[in-house]
Amino acid sequence: MTTTFRDHELAGWTAKADAYGDYFGRATAAIAPPLLDAASVGRNKRLLDVACGPGYVAGAAESRGANAIGVDFSPSMVEQARKRYPAVRFESGDAEALAFNDGSFDAVTCAFGIGHFADPDKAMREACRVLRPGGRYAFSWWASNEKHEFFGLVYNAISTHGNIDVPLPPAPPFARFSDPEEGRRALEAAGFSDIRLGEVALQYDLPAPQAVLESVERAGVRTAMVLALQTKEARARIEQAILDQASRFRHGNGLRFAFPALIASGAKRQ
Repeated sequence: MTTTFRDHELAGWTAKADAYGDYFGRATAAIAPPLLDAASVGRNKRLLDVACGPGYVAGAAESRGANAIGVDFSPSMVEQARKRYPAVRFESGDAEALAFNDGSFDAVTCAFGIGHFADPDKAMREACRVLRPGGRYAFSWWASNEKHEFFGLVYNAISTHGNIDVPLPPAPPFARFSDPEEGRRALEAAGFSDIRLGEVALQYDLPAPQAVLESVERAGVRTAMVLALQTKEARARIEQAILDQASRFRHGNGLRFAFPALIASGAKRQ
C-alpha cells in the first residue's frame, strides 16, 4: 500500500502532539490574536478553527466571547487541545472535507496548517463553503527562509551538507504560501474578496543550540522526515552545521530567532 503525503503528516503530528507545545508551540501560539483580528472574530461570533493543533486559536477566540469549534485530523492533537481548553469544543476533522453545513460560521481560521494539506486549494474552498456570505477566512503561513531565521538556518544546512530532495511522497511546495501574492491568488480562486495581506514578527527563543535539533526532531514533521532520510554521514554534517551556525543567534543566556509569519484573509463573496 502506497504511503501518501497525508499519511506521513497524520503519523507525524499524531506522534509529536505531546511535544509540540514545549517547542514550536511557544512561538506559534502568538499568532492567535492577529489571526483572529484578521478574521474579525469577536463576541458571539461563530468560529471554526481548522488544523487547530493544541487549540491556541480556538482557546483565544473563546476568551473573546466567541463560540469556537476546533478541528484537527490528528486525534492526539484534539486530545491536547481538549486538555488545554476544556471549555472549547474540539473534534477530529478533515480540512478538505469539513463535516459542517454550508454557511455555518461567521469566521474560519487556519494557523500554520495550509502548507500541510495535500490539497490546500480544496481546503480553502471548504472554508469558503462553511462560511456565511460576508464571513471572513484567515490563514497564516511562514515568511520566506530569507526572513525566517530558524527555517533558513535548518534548510541551508540541509541544502549545503545533505540532500533536500529526498524520496518523500509528492507534496505541495513548502514555500508556496510564503509568497503573499500566491495567498491572494488562491483566496480569490476559492471565492473570497476584500483580501488583506500582512506580516507578523514572531520570535522563537531557545536555551541552547542543541534545542534547535530537538525542535525539529521532537516537534517537526516535514523537516524531520527530510533529516531522517539523509545518509548517516550527511546527517552528521548537517547537525554539526546547525549547531555551529546557531551561535550567531545568541540573545542573553540563550538564542532568539526571527520567526515571521504571513497572514492572508478574505471575505466570502456575497
